[in-house]
Amino acid sequence: MTDTADVVIVGAGIMGVSTAYHLARLGAGRVIVLERDTVCSGSTALASGGIRHQYANRLGIELTTHSIVTYERFAEEFGVDPHFRQHGYLILIATEEELATARRSVALQRSLGVAVELLDAAATRALCPYLNTGDLLGATYTPRDGYADPYSCATAIAARARDLGVVIKQQHEVSGFIRHGDRVGGVTTAAGTFEAPAVVIATGAWSGVVGTLAGVDIPVRPHRRHKFMTAPFPADRIPAATPFVIDPHRNFSLRREGVGLLLGHGRRDEPDGFSTEIDRSLEPGVVERAIHRAPALADARLMRAYAGLYEMTPDQTGIVSAVPGVAGLHVIAGFSGHGFMHGPIAGQLMAEMLVHGRAVTMDAAPLDLGRFARGEAAFGAARRSRAAPLNRASSWGPEMGPHTPRPSARPGVAGPLL
Repeated sequence: MTDTADVVIVGAGIMGVSTAYHLARLGAGRVIVLERDTVCSGSTALASGGIRHQYANRLGIELTTHSIVTYERFAEEFGVDPHFRQHGYLILIATEEELATARRSVALQRSLGVAVELLDAAATRALCPYLNTGDLLGATYTPRDGYADPYSCATAIAARARDLGVVIKQQHEVSGFIRHGDRVGGVTTAAGTFEAPAVVIATGAWSGVVGTLAGVDIPVRPHRRHKFMTAPFPADRIPAATPFVIDPHRNFSLRREGVGLLLGHGRRDEPDGFSTEIDRSLEPGVVERAIHRAPALADARLMRAYAGLYEMTPDQTGIVSAVPGVAGLHVIAGFSGHGFMHGPIAGQLMAEMLVHGRAVTMDAAPLDLGRFARGEAAFGAARRSRAAPLNRASSWGPEMGPHTPRPSARPGVAGPLL
């Protein structure tokens, strides 16, 4: 079987479906999305869903400035509740070095129109009384930010793209690329060949592997990240409208997830790899961090855990770009943990490049793939501080049964942790 299209997109996570949707809106012709599993079956569904303006560089702030509008207007545009909880983002400050960085970041954010507050420890405690702020100097707070449900959002965008004529073929794994000299001509699958003058690689953490099928180097590597869910926890102890709390010094995060809490933690020295098996040795670390930062959680019960993959680039900045040396081949990947957050604008930029030959909505030059070959990292490698020691045994209570259904479309992904 041979099918033809104007654009073939490989991958149906947030980047793939966003690109498809924007291509359809721009009248790009016949667009086919090929997904090896089902729509939103990979890293997108496992994301925390955070949406924040708190970046230390102009690019990250501008990407969020564009994307957040989509999430705020999501129900109007896509007809689905994105579960966007604009309860704010609170990034904790524990050291003088972090405070100096925060002051510079706040100045930049304010210069770009972001409403951001630099709080001292007392103001941080007043905002979130459940937090232990005894070892903090303060925090930065952006009230417009928050988190949404990645699964609901990605599947809704895919559905709207279909309404606009996009063809999405699930269970179609790409096994190879058609090349005509220095030009791409389509892809091959077990079900047949899909010919197209333009192909977009949107396969998240697997983009480097898929790139090798096309004979190109896409510097994206997989990096495992863990999330831990608690049993239902009283809203009078940690409010339902609590901000998304990030504790960079202790490599820990906390936010509400339905009637429970979603906790984030991982190894700073996590090796690259595609494994999404749960590393149970992380449990003492997440327990220690949770109870230290929010003492009320000493009464919580850790119920489930899951692991997903970040798609990391050398400079921890995404790629939205044509592939040098292979006409018609493009890549949208490598957002290094910020893919859901920036998916709407990234897909729009990719579509603009395909239709207009360049990004129109904003400057996408820092997202160019060629920067790596030129030795021009977007912002340099992110600093990594030493992780706090794991020195507290679990005290979160006994094993529980299956996770209570939550008001979220995130699919079930793991059994009980304990």
